[in-house]
This record gives sequence, C-alpha cells and structure tokens, in this order.
Amino acid sequence: MISNLIHTSFQGLLLCFLVALITPQAKAQQFKLTQGIAITQFNYQNEQGQNVQGLKSGSGLAFGLAFHKASLVDSAKYKLDQTPFAIYLGQNPTVAKMLSLINYDLGLQFTQLNAVGDIQNNAFSYQTDYIGLHGKLGIRIPLPWKFSLNLQGIASVNKIVHGNQLLMNHYVDLSEDAQFAQIKIMAGYGAEFEKRFSDKLVGFFAYQQTQTLNSNPVGQSTLHFKPTLFSVGIRLLN
Repeated sequence: MISNLIHTSFQGLLLCFLVALITPQAKAQQFKLTQGIAITQFNYQNEQGQNVQGLKSGSGLAFGLAFHKASLVDSAKYKLDQTPFAIYLGQNPTVAKMLSLINYDLGLQFTQLNAVGDIQNNAFSYQTDYIGLHGKLGIRIPLPWKFSLNLQGIASVNKIVHGNQLLMNHYVDLSEDAQFAQIKIMAGYGAEFEKRFSDKLVGFFAYQQTQTLNSNPVGQSTLHFKPTLFSVGIRLLN
C-alpha cells in the first residue's frame, strides 16, 4: 500500500508539472537552468538496525531544469485590480509585501548519487543515476547592488534509471535492487545567492541539502541518501 501511495504521488507531481507546462500561467513563469556536483552520503543499516561502517561519500553530477514563479503577488498588477483579494492587499501592504517575496520552483532534476567504501579490505563503489521531480518554496531577501538571497524549502521524488555496484571485480545491476529501485522521497533546504545582470538574466550560486524520508519496513535493511549539492545557474526573466 505504501509503495502504491508513493507511486501515485509521483504520478500526481508529474501531472502537475505537465499542466504547468501547457497552461497560460506558464507563460508568466521564468526559466531556470542549474548545473553542479552532488556529494552523497549513504546511511545503511542491516536487518538488526546496526549502521554499516566503511561507506564514504562519493561525488557525481547534478542538473536541474525548472519553471520559476518569482512572486506570489504582482505588486503592480494588484493595485489595478478591483477583486476582493486585490482590495485586501491594498488595505494590507505588509501582507502584500510578504507575498511578493515568496517564490516557487517546479522542475525536473538529474542527479548522480554515488558512494565508495571498503569492508575487511574489500573495496567497492556505487554509481547511480536518478531522475526526479522537485518543488521549492522560497523567500527572496533583496540585498544591495542587485544581489538577493533566496532561502528555500525543498521536496522531491526520484527514481533510479541506471546503477551499478562494483564489488570484488564483479558488477551488480542496482536498478534491480529493492533498496535502490524504490522511489526515493527527499526533503531538505537550500539557498541561492543571486545577482541580476540585466532585465532578462539573473545568475546565482546554489547550495542544497536533502535526505530520503522513506525506507523499508522495520526488520529489513534500510538505505538512506543524504546528498549535498553545489551548483551554478541562470534564471531567464520574461
């Protein structure tokens, strides 16, 4: 039942993303591209709940593509509207100001979640590729000289598309391993330090840390990912 619920959630987020692509509102959204590296920590527990020692963080590539809504409220537009909500915002400028700082992303991501290690002098490595959907809700803090800081809460769902484990000169297909094939739900936080270069372009450095929320039932071995992403990106303005 849990796996069905996770699968349904993944399909629901995918549907929302496709709707955002084809609705007129998508025309008002901005376009974001990011590229960076992911440094991933694997936390593995055996059936007895004991942490397996010897795992070390590995690095991999990370790419992101997203639509970005820069503000929940267009301060110039609501002043011209006569809807009840616009009138309320006109009477409550503090609320309007706060809503104008809140932004969100909805997009696709590709992440390599890798690790290496050794147990009893036996070296091994994990190489995995995950694709997923992510949503980010942030608050943008304006800074002097066209800089800004965007603080974000992040959630994503991820599915493995390719993976191998090298163990004692033997490769194992991880896409068939239940620990890796399970859809990974992740949550965490991040920050983007932005610089506006023109009316059409914003560049930024980004930091992000998330970890898996779901795992196998009690009594089975569990595997959690904790990736940290460092990336650079651009945001194309309307």
